[in-house]
Amino acid sequence: MSSVTRLGEEMNKKISISECKNPPSKKNSTSSGGVLTYSKVADLQGDETPPRKKSSLKENIAAAFRSPVFLIRREATKARWEQVRERLKLSRVKISMRDRKRKASKSRERRRRSNENQSNGNGSTPPTSANNMNMISPNQVPPSPRLSPNEWQFAFDHVIYDVDGRAQFTKFLQSEYSEENILFWWAVEELKAVGVSEGRTKFESTVQEMYDTFIAAESPLAINIDHDTRTDIIALVEGKEPSTFPENIYERAQAHVYRLMEKDCFSRFVHTNAYKDVAKKLSLPQTFRFNCIRLQPGGPTAQAAATN
Repeated sequence: MSSVTRLGEEMNKKISISECKNPPSKKNSTSSGGVLTYSKVADLQGDETPPRKKSSLKENIAAAFRSPVFLIRREATKARWEQVRERLKLSRVKISMRDRKRKASKSRERRRRSNENQSNGNGSTPPTSANNMNMISPNQVPPSPRLSPNEWQFAFDHVIYDVDGRAQFTKFLQSEYSEENILFWWAVEELKAVGVSEGRTKFESTVQEMYDTFIAAESPLAINIDHDTRTDIIALVEGKEPSTFPENIYERAQAHVYRLMEKDCFSRFVHTNAYKDVAKKLSLPQTFRFNCIRLQPGGPTAQAAATN
């Protein structure tokens, strides 16, 4: 073997060892003719990592609401709210559905007469709390939702006013990470029952605590209400003297949450065994004769036909 051949073989060995120790990068490797390059081998071996699928905004929000840190904050906020209820003795307030509806009817009648007096220009002035809310949005305060009696509302009202029924409904909402709705709605019921009859100071403290728990954006129990309603409440609380808090400050927000629970959450709750147990206890229907209820004009519908 000639010296030239031996020299060529040694050079080939050195090149092979060098390539094993420092393989060409995938980015710079090329193929020519029928030569199988490093990048092609890598592709055949499945070394390429598939691109990660981007999460949608909805998925990111859902993941954030289920994160351990957020769930811990929610539990801590709920525990704090229960302490507030005990401190302000709200938990001792007795609320019956019949009394609540009678008071709501009287309140609507007073508001109607007050608006008529203002429109007639007879100089009569409604109470201060009504003035404050009417100045904010005179045409946006909605009437009590679904006033006409029907089977659906009958069942829903009996569930949320009954102690055991409300407890089961709250557990269901916890599974959907939305128990703040029923907590806020019931807090407003307690606030209405207390009113200012037990002292303005207690009323003002309750309003502020409810704001920090259910309205403030940074609260993990902030309720999902429309922008205008939240903005109006913020304008009544932020930077204002507690003595100016109107008695019906949370009325619109409560009506919004009521409709959301009645037409959306309750339509899923009626399919559960928990509802069937409550229905048997309260002698409520388990089958409903209508198919859908609109959340709002032109909005989505919630299927509400429950089956046995």
